[in-house]
Amino acid sequence: MIRIHFTAADVGRVTFLPEPEPLRQTALAARALGPGQTSSTARRWRRAAGSRVRPAMTPLFKLISPTGQFPGFLTPPVDRAGLEPAIECLLETPADLIRAELEPHLPAEIHPYMRALLRGRADARRALGGAVREFHRLVLGPSAIDLGRIHAADLAIRSRTVLTAGSEELLATLHPKVSWQDGILSFSMPFEHDVKLAGRGLRLCPSPFVSECLIFDEPGVVPLLVYPAVALPVVDPAERDSADALAELLGRTRAAVLRTLAAPAGTSQLARRLNISNASASEHARVLRTAGLLTTDRSRGTAHHSLTPVAIQLLSMDG
Repeated sequence: MIRIHFTAADVGRVTFLPEPEPLRQTALAARALGPGQTSSTARRWRRAAGSRVRPAMTPLFKLISPTGQFPGFLTPPVDRAGLEPAIECLLETPADLIRAELEPHLPAEIHPYMRALLRGRADARRALGGAVREFHRLVLGPSAIDLGRIHAADLAIRSRTVLTAGSEELLATLHPKVSWQDGILSFSMPFEHDVKLAGRGLRLCPSPFVSECLIFDEPGVVPLLVYPAVALPVVDPAERDSADALAELLGRTRAAVLRTLAAPAGTSQLARRLNISNASASEHARVLRTAGLLTTDRSRGTAHHSLTPVAIQLLSMDG
């Protein structure tokens, strides 16, 4: 059982990641391609994505254990958005930290790649960066729009809960397997562990790649709870319904822009959700704004896009 202990201050410091962290999403998606994943969304995604795995991605998969665990250095804190800054941070991991996190869990006979990584070889680090980059491009990339839609839909649902019932109701209804009572958020795991927030707050992130909650509590970083996202299907592009009325009306990308803006976003954030360029995201937002389907607030040089009531009504009829 995992028990997360909240103070009154922590309840007021519950926040959501506006978008998944690139490296954590990579690790969770790679984990979902392994055995033992029961999430229906993950299984559906795996059927489409599994065939896109390539040998060059081996360094990434070697860091995912058969039980689904992965080392903390695979998901370092990153102070800039985007995949490339995250990969840069990953490749700068000190060799002694890599050894400290891996060696206690490795068998006597290990894969040659793991041996090279433990020795701190630069080519092993570069291979890991390339594996993550290729995994994002070939495995996650084709599903980027649908993954962004799931994240946005979940945040929209949670936002309504907070607005209408408050943060404690949000925690109490986060997932059927999560219990909230007397300031303690708990969920089942095959071991006992207590996390005391002690005023640090808690970050939340929905994921379609997990069927259980996962807590990440690392020194110097606000603890992160990853929980199963709302059960919307991840649809492979080849399987998309040709009778998508909203896409026929607006175009596929602009329909995707509307769907993902169920959770408001800035231009660069929108671009990352849809795997398009910032310039393309800005242009699609301009067209939709002109059509009265979204509004854009600008502050400190940043554009922040939200749906208008007309767009919300349009999406309510989106089947």
